[in-house]
Amino acid sequence: MLCGWILLLTCIIMAMKRNFLGIVESQSYLFAHCHYKEWSYLRGGLTTIDRDYGWINNIHHDIGTHVIHHLFPQIPHYHLIEATEAAKPVLGKYYREPKKSSPLPFHLLGELVRSLKKDHYVSDTGDVLYYQTDDKLSKEK
Repeated sequence: MLCGWILLLTCIIMAMKRNFLGIVESQSYLFAHCHYKEWSYLRGGLTTIDRDYGWINNIHHDIGTHVIHHLFPQIPHYHLIEATEAAKPVLGKYYREPKKSSPLPFHLLGELVRSLKKDHYVSDTGDVLYYQTDDKLSKEK
């Protein structure tokens, strides 16, 4: 009976984490969305960001190594931390150091709230696109 509850709790936590991570990672004002002619594999990989998820990093295959995972998906998860450290000097200004987390990544809730308040739409003007803020929505809140 206890094993069933542990399995259920683990599944619930993993589902919440996956959904939350998807929202936080995809809603970022920092990163460009590109039309096809401007997109490249390298540009796509560099529009991801590493985030520190506290102790969750360790139990979910070092998920705080998002950039290297997207640039070099063939690297096994157990070498991603080492690869990230090696790539930082090469990437230079194109690598954004993640904000350090406490054991639980509560700081990401602030990122989510900020994103919900400011990242309302992506304009379709130009070749490289960023999230925009709708002034009408911002004033209503």
